[in-house]
Amino acid sequence: MDRLEPAKLYYFDASPFARLCRVLIDEWHVPVQMIDVSYPLPDDFFKINPLGQVPTLKTIGETIFPTSQIVEQLWAMTEEAQEPFLDPLADRQLLAIILELSDFLVNAVHIEFAGLETVGENRLGFDMKERDFLRVQNGLDWLEDRAGTWLTGDEPNVCDYALTCLLLWSDSRRPITWRNRKNIADIVDRLAERPSFKSTVPAPMT
Repeated sequence: MDRLEPAKLYYFDASPFARLCRVLIDEWHVPVQMIDVSYPLPDDFFKINPLGQVPTLKTIGETIFPTSQIVEQLWAMTEEAQEPFLDPLADRQLLAIILELSDFLVNAVHIEFAGLETVGENRLGFDMKERDFLRVQNGLDWLEDRAGTWLTGDEPNVCDYALTCLLLWSDSRRPITWRNRKNIADIVDRLAERPSFKSTVPAPMT
């Protein structure tokens, strides 16, 4: 019998979203082939993902994105439940919030890196970059208030891993203030020492 072609994860090294998927693949021992793509993504990547984004997971007859859907698919591909745990229904909102905070932060940093400044009248009434940074800080306050040993209870959860990927990305690209939140800092420091995180540290910016 012919062996089925393995699932493929398209990623680039610096993406905090792709790092979450790479860490989970390692932790859950899911058989997925990693395909490192260049940044910025080439135009022909739109043939793989119409949004031109990573991570993108290709399984037999299916292309899966965005990140939240990939995470649920990877969990479904595990042979048995193991840390970090995921309840696709109970954890969906919290995971979505953390991934949205990641979107806000990445967008704000990219605006900053690109040197984009207001060139005309700002009719929005607020600075988009600063609003995104504010959303991140307020979101971290909300997470800190609800966190204990972990974000969702007494065991590590995918949401803890997503938050750690976000804040370690910030440290490596554009540091923000977050270590003043003790519960969050403890979670990040514990997870950052795991082999799955140590093996996926992004290359330094050049």
